[in-house]
Parts: sequence; structure tokens; C-alpha cells
Amino acid sequence: MNNKSWFPIFLIYACGLAGTSALGMMGPLAVDIGGFFNVPAATVGLAIAGQLLPLAFAGLVMGWLIDRLGPRPLLLLGLFTMGGCSLANAWLDSFALLRGTLLLQGIALVAMMTSGQGLLMMFTAGRQQVQAMTLWSTVTPVGYALGLLAASPFAGSEDWQRAFTWHSGITLALLVTAPWLPALRAGSSGGGLWTVVRNSRVVRFGMSLSLSALAGIGSSAVGALYFNRVHGLELGTSAQVMAVASVCGVVGSIVIGVLLNRGWPGNRLAMLILLTATLGAAAFYWPSDVLALAVAGAVLQQLCVGGFIALVYSLLPRALPEPGMAGFAAGLVGQITGIGAAFSAPLYFGVLDMNQWHYFVVISVVAWGCGYLLLPSERDASAVAASNH
Repeated sequence: MNNKSWFPIFLIYACGLAGTSALGMMGPLAVDIGGFFNVPAATVGLAIAGQLLPLAFAGLVMGWLIDRLGPRPLLLLGLFTMGGCSLANAWLDSFALLRGTLLLQGIALVAMMTSGQGLLMMFTAGRQQVQAMTLWSTVTPVGYALGLLAASPFAGSEDWQRAFTWHSGITLALLVTAPWLPALRAGSSGGGLWTVVRNSRVVRFGMSLSLSALAGIGSSAVGALYFNRVHGLELGTSAQVMAVASVCGVVGSIVIGVLLNRGWPGNRLAMLILLTATLGAAAFYWPSDVLALAVAGAVLQQLCVGGFIALVYSLLPRALPEPGMAGFAAGLVGQITGIGAAFSAPLYFGVLDMNQWHYFVVISVVAWGCGYLLLPSERDASAVAASNH
């Protein structure tokens, strides 16, 4: 099959960045929000969690909507909602309304991520599909970094709400790209939702990714405090170290995508990721006096998170009996992954308060090990791929 134009693929990716950048903006603005609305930091944290909560329950609903409406209308609706909520955040003077808009942004984010991934899976095939899904696997770390950059100039000033104005303008401007987005319908042969839900390979992909998210997001959440407590780094410097480590996930995604395109078996790459993540966890969490070792461990873990996302996203289409089920598959995998992401912060912060650093290593090794064992075998993927032809 001939490759499609890359222009629509980059547009879909840009829409995904508009969604994930909303997550990155909240960290630098959290103190300003608490001061403006006179609420404690814990309450602000719960409000910000509203952006992530829908990831754990709305994926299948979005997959169903993709099957009914097609991915492009859902992507555009998500863009409109995301931009409209950011515009509202720029003018709100009620914390209760802010919590509502952040929850709506979380729902819009699920719509954008599910429809964007589904659209790429339906629009591409073969080698280009691996490349496109590798690119899509970087949408969260890149978007998060862009959100940090967008909010940083306004953080700590009276103009902090202007960050939302900029975000809304860029997000809503992407709506003009609608004519260039592929107008595809899911077009499944019927019973697509239950076929995907009963597909053990899709469920196992989701569970594998959920466990890697548990380890990866948990490490990111406590990383700055860990560096501060164990190595004595100032919190601002610790946060910058973790930000750099998180962006390194993009490198992991690219490396895995290149190796897949060169014919490396998925299970061999998964074993490589497992070994590297285990080494990274041991280097990061062991309370030695060697700061460079801990930094290297943090980078290795985030490289593995990005690489594992790329691996799962690239292999997932092979588990589907027909391309029209891509929306359901993206929704189901995203929803299962959201469960692991939701549990990560409470688990890791609980261990942080115990000051038992070796527990972090145990959790990381168990999570990555179980994720590897749950990953469908290359033989299963090949059997499904053959049946598709």
C-alpha cells in the first residue's frame, strides 16, 4: 500500500499536543491558582486531578462515539471544548467553576487522544503506520513540556491567567485545519465494541501499558521530592531534572520505532525495555551518594516509558481483525491505562512517606515484569495480522 501524505498525520499530532499541553500548564500555575482562590495546595491538586480522572472511565464511551460519528468530528469537538474551557479559565473568579472546566478538559482530552490515535490507525498502514504510531507515542511528553514552557513566563505574576488565553487561542485556531483532517468512518462490520472488549490481545496490551504507566507516572510524580530528600537538591532544580528525564521518553519512542521498522521482534524489544527499566529503577532509587547515578536512573526509566508506549501503539493494530475497530481499541487501551495512571501517585507518595526506598525498586520491577508477561506474544500478533489479509 502506498504511503499517505504526512501533512494530515502532523495535523492530528498537533491536535494531540494541544490536548496534552493543558496538563503541563497546571504545574507552574498551581501556586497562583491557590493564592488567587485562597485554597490550600491539596485542594488545587484535587482539582488538577480532574483532568486525569476521565482517562480511567471515558475511553470506551469515546470509542463508541468514534464508531457512530467517526474520529474527525470527535477530535474537532474535543478541540473546541478544550479551547473553550481554557478561554473560560482565563476569566473565571470561582474555584468551583474552575474545577468544572478542568473536568471538562479531562473529558475533552480523552476524546482527542482516543480519536487522534484511532484516526492514525485507520489512515495509515504498514511501515508508515509504525512511524505514525511512534510519533503519536511522543504526544504526551512533548505536549507536557510545551505546556510547561507556555505557562512558565506567566507563573508567579498577576497575569498568570494569560497562559490560558494563549492556550485557548492556539487550540481553537487548530479548528481551521478541519478540511485537511482525514474524513474516515470506523465502518466496523457490527458488534465492534464487544469484539474488542472480548479480544484478549487488546486487553493485554492495555494492561501492559497500564502497569508501565503506574511505574513511569509514579516515578515522575515523586522524582523531584525524592531528589530533594535523598540527594539534597533544591526543589526547583529537582523539578528541572525530572522534566529533562521525562522529555527523554521521546528518544525512547523514536529508538523503538526505528528498531521495529528494521524488523526487530516486539517481544525481544519488550525484554530489552524490561531489563533497562529494572536497571534504571535500581540506579534511581538506591540511596547512594552518587547523584549522577540517580539522574541516569531517572532518564533510563523515562526512556523505557516512551519506548514501551511506542511498542504497544505500533503492535496494537495487529491485534484487530479489521481497521474499523481502531476507535474501540484505542478507547479500551486508554481506559485501562488510565486506571494504572490514577493509582500511581497515591501509591508512590505513600511509599515516599515511609522512607523505604527499596520498596520503589520492588514496585517498579513487579510492574515492568508483569507488563512484560502480559504483553501478547509475537506469534499471536502474527496470526491476527495474517487473518487480516
